[in-house]
Amino acid sequence: MLQPIKCPVCGKNTIEPVLEKISVMAQYDGFHGDLGGLRTYRCTELGHIFFVRTADLESADQRIVAS
Repeated sequence: MLQPIKCPVCGKNTIEPVLEKISVMAQYDGFHGDLGGLRTYRCTELGHIFFVRTADLESADQRIVAS
């Protein structure tokens, strides 16, 4: 599975995966539950936290293999 290489907030190349074994819960517009299928990353330089869908990482990996 590919990993993101830059923080989408600041563009720095200083990111690391965090909280790999957690569930992300959300509540919005009447929905309350586990979002599932998310990976959490942190910008080590400026502390930004962001989520990437696991399906996006896997599909990007498959596109590279098929090339």
